[in-house]
Amino acid sequence: MATSPSPATKAGRLHTALRDDILTGRLAAGDPVDEATTAAQHDISRTPVREALKALTSEGLLVPGPRRQLRVVDISPEHRREVTSLRVALEVTAAPTACERRTDEDLDDLRTLVDRQRRQAKGGDVTAFLEADEAFHRALAATAAMPTLMLLLDQLGAFVRLARLGAPTPQRHLLALTREHDHLVDLLEAGDGAALSSALEEHIRSTALRG
Repeated sequence: MATSPSPATKAGRLHTALRDDILTGRLAAGDPVDEATTAAQHDISRTPVREALKALTSEGLLVPGPRRQLRVVDISPEHRREVTSLRVALEVTAAPTACERRTDEDLDDLRTLVDRQRRQAKGGDVTAFLEADEAFHRALAATAAMPTLMLLLDQLGAFVRLARLGAPTPQRHLLALTREHDHLVDLLEAGDGAALSSALEEHIRSTALRG
């Protein structure tokens, strides 16, 4: 597991800022990120910069380039397929247990998230929709109360977001996702682990294809 520096430190604040720049595309795939330039841009010494870059490299968001220069990771089609396969493996693993452990509060929270997504889709707020989409999938998996699995999903989440950068997101696609989410919650409420596993796998794979 990658260990991030404490958010209370200079290294931690820089790590958070650079990570956000990568995940939003402000730092694009292949962009160089070096100690000296980063230290000058953020007006801090190179020691916390080195710590922040080390953490981002451990997370796989920065990779060595020519002459050992760090660059923002480029999510290739092969990498996207790998991310999708890992999402399926992890989220589908949680589905049967989620059906056993879900509570009325879990169901209410998930319905609220889907309602929020529907409003965002109709309003054309793609960024907020995608954030809510991540929250929905995390909340669905969290219903299983499997802490190690959640740690793995948290680490994978950055690559899921990167894989979506630049993907077309027409309103009809967003509304289709909310309908599929409604169906997933229905299956969770019914306690049908097998059906939820199957529907969740199809949903993740078809979403990746549409993206």
